Amino acid sequence: MTYSIVIPVFRATASLEVIYLKSKELLGKQFSKLILVFDQGKVDSWNKIEELANRYPDIIGIQLNRNFGQHNATICGFQYVDSEYLITMDEDLEHHPTDILKLIIKQKEENADIVYAHLLNRSHNSFRNITSKILNTLLKLGMPELHPHYSGFRLIRTDVAKGVLEMRSSYTFLDGYLTWVTTNVVSVDVEHGRSQSGRSSYKLKDLIRHFINIFVTFSSLPIRLLTSLSFLLFALSSTYAVVIIFNTLMYDTYAAGFPTLITMLGFGFGAILLGLGIIGEYIQRINLKTTHRPVFIVKNTLNSPKR
Repeated sequence: MTYSIVIPVFRATASLEVIYLKSKELLGKQFSKLILVFDQGKVDSWNKIEELANRYPDIIGIQLNRNFGQHNATICGFQYVDSEYLITMDEDLEHHPTDILKLIIKQKEENADIVYAHLLNRSHNSFRNITSKILNTLLKLGMPELHPHYSGFRLIRTDVAKGVLEMRSSYTFLDGYLTWVTTNVVSVDVEHGRSQSGRSSYKLKDLIRHFINIFVTFSSLPIRLLTSLSFLLFALSSTYAVVIIFNTLMYDTYAAGFPTLITMLGFGFGAILLGLGIIGEYIQRINLKTTHRPVFIVKNTLNSPKR
């Protein structure tokens, strides 16, 4: 078995050589190459990739034309893999190279297509951990086929990974794509390391935006909830109408007055606007998909034939 490592790079420098040397030491002859995809972050990061590629011929450097996002950058690296398996991990040693062996052992035990690292004791701040947990719980409701321990630290059979290269959607979510390719997925527990690149570049608003984009692109739950809400409103309105008619006929009481009318109208119009907003999100994504916007454009490569 041979293994390549794919890392999207945004701002890391010193940690890249540590990952390379440690991974090569652990894997020995099974090590194929390290693929570093620069997603137009800090200029120092690309300079470091150039330096490493000049010193080590089994490091491939890829420079994207602009910032396309972590998942797009990762998928870009897949096309340069020629080993039997590939491993994706972060640039900042939150995913430690020594844990690669755990992924490999688990894959051999289960003969799995994908092995996720189940990250224990996450090193982010408490607010980030709580927020991520809430969002992930909601995401699993909308995408039950998504593995509960999915993370950016993965071992993937290469032919499975390359199956996502031709996939296009309005928003790229690698783990969502992988659920369309295989269900032979397992996980193994590993410790979550502390970032060597300072604070995460992801802010709360980025996480929420990421969650909404995934939810609307890969899940039909919002539309199904809207449909259920419509039936509920119809049932409540019908029941209320029957009650009013019954009271009027049997007890000669008048229909509910102005406050009730305003409450029902406000609730009804609010539900309509919510529904229009959800439908608008889906229409926007249909428009984005039909524009055939590229998911990545390679500007430059090092130690690899240009593609």
